[in-house]
Amino acid sequence: MASSIRRDELYKKAFIVYSVFYCIFSAAISIFYIAVHDWYHAGISLGTFAIPIALAVMYRLLHWKRVWALDLLILIFTTISYQLGACIDLYHLLPGFDKLAHFLSGTFAGILCTLLYCLLTPEHKVSKESLPLALLFVFFGSMAVAGLWEIGEYILSKITLRDMQNVASTGVADSMQDMIVCLLGTLLLLPAVKHLAEGKTTVLNVLIPPFVEGILPRKNQR
Repeated sequence: MASSIRRDELYKKAFIVYSVFYCIFSAAISIFYIAVHDWYHAGISLGTFAIPIALAVMYRLLHWKRVWALDLLILIFTTISYQLGACIDLYHLLPGFDKLAHFLSGTFAGILCTLLYCLLTPEHKVSKESLPLALLFVFFGSMAVAGLWEIGEYILSKITLRDMQNVASTGVADSMQDMIVCLLGTLLLLPAVKHLAEGKTTVLNVLIPPFVEGILPRKNQR
């Protein structure tokens, strides 16, 4: 128990330090784009500030105990997919970066879907009996996120008149490849869901039990 508390405190400090870096980075790219009158990139760069704020508001409104390691993971993924990918435009400037981000999104969305599954089920965990349902829930939930991501890119491309899906040069190939690598990222997570049912801890499922345990006592007190 004491080691768990110390570990949580360590993750809290790491989150605070990383949040400072995150905000400085967001401010720097926002100022740069404003200075060069690139209002599209300035707008989405300013939007990166909403992520840490949204995290704090969510925990406050839902009365959830913060799991700092999960928050740190969310912010790191946001840096990769949002700050670097969209704001710095590495999706277009660095070959393969887009596919890496979509692969990681499959695993990341799978982790969030596993958390959601544990919160929704009466037993609040993945058991051996419920494992088939859990695997299907996580798989199709993650793939639904991938599909909604592509729909969102399509809608934004119409609004901003930017070819976010590289339709002009690849047709539907870019979107299909994004879905495929997201599928691979999701499949990477599924063994970790199975390990949860077996009571085993892995690097991909270690954040799930403390998150669920931190929420349930507070829910029961309300």
